[in-house]
Amino acid sequence: MLRVAVGTQNRMYLKSNRDTMSLLKASELQGKVVGFKSGYEALLNVRYHETGRSVYHRYEGGPVWMATAPSGFVRPGQVFTISVELLTADQFVNGVPPLIMKNPVGLGWLPDESRILRILDGQPIRLEVEQSPEVEGISMFEVLLEPSESLGFGPGKGCYLGLTLRDWFGRTRGLRLYHDGHSQAWLGIRQAQEYPKISFVSFDGVRLRIAYGSPRVRVASIYLKDPSVLYSATLSKLPNRLLDRLSGTLVGTYRIEVERELERAMLRTRYRYPHGRVGSEIAYMLATKELGLEVIPNDPSVGGADIISCDGQVVLETRLVTITEAMSEYATQRQVLFEQARLGARLRSDLEYYGSAVRGFAVLSFVRSNGLDAVVFEMRK
Repeated sequence: MLRVAVGTQNRMYLKSNRDTMSLLKASELQGKVVGFKSGYEALLNVRYHETGRSVYHRYEGGPVWMATAPSGFVRPGQVFTISVELLTADQFVNGVPPLIMKNPVGLGWLPDESRILRILDGQPIRLEVEQSPEVEGISMFEVLLEPSESLGFGPGKGCYLGLTLRDWFGRTRGLRLYHDGHSQAWLGIRQAQEYPKISFVSFDGVRLRIAYGSPRVRVASIYLKDPSVLYSATLSKLPNRLLDRLSGTLVGTYRIEVERELERAMLRTRYRYPHGRVGSEIAYMLATKELGLEVIPNDPSVGGADIISCDGQVVLETRLVTITEAMSEYATQRQVLFEQARLGARLRSDLEYYGSAVRGFAVLSFVRSNGLDAVVFEMRK
């Protein structure tokens, strides 16, 4: 136990029985805190006994511990008792309170609210999440995360634990759980070298949706199950006058069946992002089930080809067009030719960029008044 007083700028000082104050020396902490070593950086769990609350502090390795109590937590001139111990990952995880998150911009294919009820320590760490209303019959789900680094400290953000989320394809995405011990905890998702704040988490049985960023909200779709189950395909025919004008080698034309109402709602929305996801998923389904390829959809934030084979020899570009639903047959054909030419240009660029790629496929899906069609054509280096 230490008796401390709060000075200016909420700086904490050691208070003696003679009513004097001195700096909190690291050497004195070393004799009182198990495992603490003077001169070595450490994260500390400090309990303020008069309030019954804990705060996570950082010791930077100097001869004194320049501890600052949180603003609004205590006031200058206040005297209180603290106990100090090294902060462990178990304490950090178990000390995180429930996180309540709202649908950030009213995205219609996401639920209104999600709540991380508990974070359970272990290998892996488990997030127990509730969403309402339910999505595809799912109201409760679990997210498994692997600790990827020891506890760290972000200035102005508090302590964090690095985590890794692994998707169905074996790819990983970095996350960070931030908490200072007393205020609202939050999750960040890695984007380049930053970890923008996650504002929403949802799961539909296949995709884990993570909304993040501000003021511009982005949505990451992380597949926890095989997305090819969302669609099915049967061979179909398009008018000869259209097929004769397509560039590249035609592989096939397909009528696409959308298996769930959620993806049909995504097609009806005005946002481009869900259209791109559906188009990519249809292309993935055709590549795996119809073309017999082993491929992985690319993360849109990474750039490059939309889909690439596991051996790097095949690249795919995809697009889904919804404006054709209200078009005449003639206008639809013109739009398909225009979009197919754009895909062809991107595919030629991919074949030049990826040194190991020898073949490329473009998958153009488009909505018609009587359903959804897809055209697949091939190019070679």
